[in-house]
Amino acid sequence: MENRLLYRFIEQVQAHCRLARLASGELRTALATLNPEQSALRLHAFLAQVYIVSRLLWPERESSAERGATLRRELTVAEDALLRLTPLRKHLVRPDECYEDWVTRLPEPNYLDFNLMPLGTLAGAPEDAFQTNLDPDTLLLTWRGDTMNLAQLDEELRRLLHATETWLRRHNPW
Repeated sequence: MENRLLYRFIEQVQAHCRLARLASGELRTALATLNPEQSALRLHAFLAQVYIVSRLLWPERESSAERGATLRRELTVAEDALLRLTPLRKHLVRPDECYEDWVTRLPEPNYLDFNLMPLGTLAGAPEDAFQTNLDPDTLLLTWRGDTMNLAQLDEELRRLLHATETWLRRHNPW
């Protein structure tokens, strides 16, 4: 990939890392006040930005695979990084279909959309009683049964943001 084009792609990764980190900080603030609506909003803002980063690094379109591989190599991102969003990506790519699949599998479509406490706190509640569960202490997210540690994901974003800043300083084509 030509250096100017690669530079622009890395700028995009950097911009979305910054927005994701901003949303992460706002999510932590909302969690500290135990505000479920603000927490849900900030969670989805965070995931939307991380998803864009994930797509830049692991594109869906086959013809873009080399671009993703180049970005991962230049920014030293492991193939199995959390940023790939493997457990959650399907929910973000096809939210309508994933919701439909999940809700139609429930014995009864009686669930709480967003739970803001450690999973298992409500003794006797089935795991699928919550569409989304976020433990405010550990930042462990469970979304329709798929789990991801948001604290670890945020740490990967921090490292990636630093890698983009370093790369852009060293490779400015202008």
